Amino acid sequence: MPTILYNTNSSLITKYRRPNASNQYKGFLSKKGHTRLNSKSSGDIWEKDCNHTKNSGNDVSFESEFEKDSVEYLRDLCFSIYPNSLHQKIRSIEALPDLQVNTFIALIFQNFVKSWYGIKIPTDDSKFLTELYNLVQDLITYLKSSKINYHALLLDYIPCLLSSHLKALNDSSQNNDLVYEQYCKLTLYDSKRYPMLFIEIIQSKMSTKSLLQRSFLDSFLNELVFGHIFNSIAEPYYLLEGLNKICIRIKLNSAGNTRNEVTHGKPKCDPCVFVSNVKHKILQMTRLLAYSTSTEAANMNTAEIQETAFLQRYIFTFFTDDFFKLSMRKPFLFSICRTLQHWISKSNALNRVMYRTFDNIVQTKITSPVTIGNLFSLLRHSLFPNDNMMGPPRVLPVGDAFLEFREECISNLWDVCMTYKLDHILAIKRSDIADLIICISKNRDCNKLLIYRIIDCVIAQLP
Repeated sequence: MPTILYNTNSSLITKYRRPNASNQYKGFLSKKGHTRLNSKSSGDIWEKDCNHTKNSGNDVSFESEFEKDSVEYLRDLCFSIYPNSLHQKIRSIEALPDLQVNTFIALIFQNFVKSWYGIKIPTDDSKFLTELYNLVQDLITYLKSSKINYHALLLDYIPCLLSSHLKALNDSSQNNDLVYEQYCKLTLYDSKRYPMLFIEIIQSKMSTKSLLQRSFLDSFLNELVFGHIFNSIAEPYYLLEGLNKICIRIKLNSAGNTRNEVTHGKPKCDPCVFVSNVKHKILQMTRLLAYSTSTEAANMNTAEIQETAFLQRYIFTFFTDDFFKLSMRKPFLFSICRTLQHWISKSNALNRVMYRTFDNIVQTKITSPVTIGNLFSLLRHSLFPNDNMMGPPRVLPVGDAFLEFREECISNLWDVCMTYKLDHILAIKRSDIADLIICISKNRDCNKLLIYRIIDCVIAQLP
C-alpha cells in the first residue's frame, strides 16, 4: 500500500497531524472524449469539498461523445476517474456485468476517495486508488468463480431469515424507540456485530499496516457503504413504494385484459378464445419443459438433489405455515398441500425436473449478467443522477403523509388479492394485509439488520 500524506487542517483525523502541509494538489484536466463542466476556473476535477454530496448545486452532468449507458460511455466515465495506468485494464473489462459494476464503484471512489486529494490529503496518490481498483477486480473475479449452493441459500436460509424477521417484528413493541432493541433480542443477534464484521473482512484483504489508511477505509465503508447506501436500501418507504408499483401494474394489466374481452365481444366459451388459451398453455408448458431439460449452470450446486426433496425445502413451510398460515385458515387446503408434498417428494424424476427448473430460473432471472448489470445501472442512476456527484437525499413522506401512502399500498395490495380470488382461496382478510404492511414498515434498522444477516449468510456459502 502507498504512503498517504495528510493535511494539518483535517478535522476528521486529528490524531495523525503533521506540522507542515504541502500545497494543495491541482489534479488532472479532462481528457479527450470526456470532460467535466466545473464552475471553478481551474477546471480541477479532484479538488472538491468533502461535504459536496450535501450540495447538489455544483452537480453537472458528465459529458461524453458517446450515448449514455453505452459501453463506450461507461468506459469513458471510468477513464475520467481512474489514473492513466489503469486505462488499459478498463478497456479489457467485459461489457456485462463487470463494466456496470466498475462504473458504479468508480463514482463512489470519485465522491469519497478522490475528493480527499487536494483538500484533506495534499498529494496525488494514484497508488491507493489503484489498490482499491485491484481489490474490486479480485472480489468480482472471486464471486464469479465461486460455486454457491443456491438451493440452500434461496430455498432454506433466506426464507428462514424472513420468517424470523416477520415474527420478531410482529412480537416487538409498538413503541418506535423500543422496536429495534426488542427485535435484536427476539432474533438473538447482537446489534454491534454488524457492520464491523464485514469491515474487518474487507480490511484484511488490504495489504497495509498504516493506521491512517485503515482509518480512512473504515470511515469510507462505515459511513458511506454501510451507512448512507444501506440506510436508503432498508428504508421502509422504498419497500412499500416498490410493492405499490407492482400492485398498480398488476391492476392495470388485469383491467387491460378485461377491456380487451369487452371490446372484442367474445365470451369465454367462444371457440377462438378457447383455441387461443390452449395455445398459450402449450407455450407455457414448452417453456417449462425447456427450463427443466436444459443444461444446468456451471456454478449451480446440484449435489443435494437426491438427499433433500425439492418440496421439503423450508421455503414451502414458510409460505404454507408462517406466511399464509393455512393450517389455521384453510385446514383442508393445508392437508392437501401436505399430502401432495409427501407423495411428490418420493419421485426422483420429479425432484430432478424441479431442481433443474429452479436452477435455470436462477441462472436466467437472478444471476444473469443482464440482471446484475441492470441492477447496478439502476443504483448508479438513483445515487448519481448526473454521473458526477451523489444526488441529494430524497425527501420521504413522514407523519400523516406516510400513513396516507401506507393506506394506499394496503388498498392496492388488497385489490390484487381480490382480483386473483385470494380472499376466498387462502381466506385472506383486509386486516391481514394491513398487518403485513404495518409490520414490514415498522423500523428501518430492523430491515437493515435483515440485510446484514442475509449478506452474512451469503458469505458463509462462499468457499
